[in-house]
Amino acid sequence: MSYKTITDLIEKHKVPNCVLLYGTEEYYIDDAVRKLRKKYVDEDYEGMNYMETEKIESSFENFYEFVSTFPFMADNKVCVVKDAVFLTSTGSLGKKEEEKLLGMIDQNDSCIAVFLIKGGKPDMRKKVVKKIKDISGLFEINKLTEGELSKYVADRFRERSHTISMKDADYLANNCGYLEYESVVTLYHVNNEVDKIAAYGDKKKTIEADDIENLMIKSVESNIFKLVDNICEGNKKSAFEILDEMLLNNTPEQFIIHMISRQYRMLYQYIVLQNKGYSFNDIMNRMKIKNFIATKLSKQARSLDKAKIELYMDKIIDVDRKIKTGEIDSRIGLELITNGIIK
Repeated sequence: MSYKTITDLIEKHKVPNCVLLYGTEEYYIDDAVRKLRKKYVDEDYEGMNYMETEKIESSFENFYEFVSTFPFMADNKVCVVKDAVFLTSTGSLGKKEEEKLLGMIDQNDSCIAVFLIKGGKPDMRKKVVKKIKDISGLFEINKLTEGELSKYVADRFRERSHTISMKDADYLANNCGYLEYESVVTLYHVNNEVDKIAAYGDKKKTIEADDIENLMIKSVESNIFKLVDNICEGNKKSAFEILDEMLLNNTPEQFIIHMISRQYRMLYQYIVLQNKGYSFNDIMNRMKIKNFIATKLSKQARSLDKAKIELYMDKIIDVDRKIKTGEIDSRIGLELITNGIIK
């Protein structure tokens, strides 16, 4: 991934004079900036040689003055633009400012300009973006894959002088919410979970499954899987315990109903594809879901069939309709679903 590429360049002192860091992993983007700042900016002269600014559209001259002047008692200056919206399809610079910036990239070798786009992508048609690409300054830093995240979790515990089995690292990775579809959870959140569990087990050398289970805040999707498991199996006590936990964490009742409905739709799609003879990997690719979600769906699908899921979905739709028309309260509707009215 590009995080490794940019950090290798930083370590070798070979970063281009203008870089654009963009993508979905905010922690790694920020960490690359931290490493670059530490490598290129002497703390004694940081006030003269390092600058951060949110945007440059309304204060371009301040930005340009900084990047155009020589560093003080150093070889390099660093300027970080934290929200480079002008490089996306929704923003822009004036023509005069754009030409100045292009000239700076061509001529300036004493200041590194760092542009950030978190959670988005640059517009590759723009002249400045093309210029940055020409000097090999584009770095897309996206979220980790399932395997990468498990290794990251294990390494993070190791840094805290703890060990953890890969099975338990997988469990944390798959239940923290990071890998969920369109998740906004980043490594910042994962780090907080790891540090909390490590601090709790500070006297233990090995982190075990019970430590994670008792301390980690489960993601909504993880809880929904367990809730649906218990509803389908008729385990009302366990179902209501999970529901109470979600409500205590301020998860909106209507959102829980929406997620339960979504879970059954995914199960329905999984079973339809399975009945058509698709393999596990084919189903995963066609549904565009990660391995751990497909594995959970596969397990749930063993005790269900197409007709039963259709009945479940019809009942949930009926409850949802009654909530929206004011016939029943959303909490009552949710409790009806959890109580097993769809059995």
